[in-house]
Amino acid sequence: MQIPRYWAQARLRHETSPRHGATVQRWGWSDQSPEAAQAHAQQRAQAALDQVLSAPQLRHLDASFQRMERLGEYGLNGQTPIREEILGQRGQTVMTRNSYGAHCLNTPDVAIADMDFPPQPQPPSAAPLLAAAVLALAVGFVVFAQGGVLPAMAVLAGGAVVLVLWLRRWLNLRQKQAGSADPRQLALERVTAFSQQHPEWGLRVYSTPKGLRIIVTHEALRPGDSAVQDLFSALQVDPVYQRLCLQQQCFRARVTGKPWRMGLSGPSPQVRRWPVAASQLAARAEWTHVYDQQAARYSACQFIAQLGQSRMGMDIQALVDWHDEACRAQQSQLPLA
Repeated sequence: MQIPRYWAQARLRHETSPRHGATVQRWGWSDQSPEAAQAHAQQRAQAALDQVLSAPQLRHLDASFQRMERLGEYGLNGQTPIREEILGQRGQTVMTRNSYGAHCLNTPDVAIADMDFPPQPQPPSAAPLLAAAVLALAVGFVVFAQGGVLPAMAVLAGGAVVLVLWLRRWLNLRQKQAGSADPRQLALERVTAFSQQHPEWGLRVYSTPKGLRIIVTHEALRPGDSAVQDLFSALQVDPVYQRLCLQQQCFRARVTGKPWRMGLSGPSPQVRRWPVAASQLAARAEWTHVYDQQAARYSACQFIAQLGQSRMGMDIQALVDWHDEACRAQQSQLPLA
């Protein structure tokens, strides 16, 4: 796991004519200083420019090559580390702030799995039905006024068919919703089944706004371990999260609420990007202050149960304590966000 403290960008251009040339942009990073990050950015940009200039035509470049490196802060391409503001560090665990303000724990060896509930089917909208009914009535009235009784009846009958079909679909979806099991209960059953199959494991279970969170507590594990992949598969963990864990060799947990769940709008693009421009530092400080004050009134997740092995090593216990404190996981009176 690597989450650098300093970031910089470098852009290089090679002019082949007044109207033509090659431009590349790259990130650089360092834990030592901003200057070291800038030097690293220059080095990576020069390497990218050399790659462009050495290719006779653009199609000779690797398909994954990008002239302008503007990918997101999570580094899912595997070429850059996680690019977020560091708020604190305890041992190997790092607390960062993501692009919409939330605090996130990042750890290389304490497995964390978030399970999202599947979306529930929604009844069809009434708008198409009303439009079809109004259209049928209007056409039927016009046809009837012109003396076409039978055609008018046919149009109205067509409108009635639309109504029947819509009602049938609506009732089918309602029946499915009524007969389907509670998604939270189904998720808990998956976790319980995994715990019963692996009684030597320790699984700490939390409720999140739209799912469950599981922290593995019996031993340290790395994202690439087969045991972690088995856990992710059994719990049906989000594939994008699985990819992030493997690319960045870390597990992540959001420990404060999402702003839109707390009645806040997100920060502007200029404020949310990290590193932020010097001209936007004051605006970012103001927004994060408002966010942090509001987040203190919510829980990111709430503790449910400890399954299986209850003993924890000191490092795992330290992460769990920090996680529960930051999430307000024991304060069940707070709303989830």
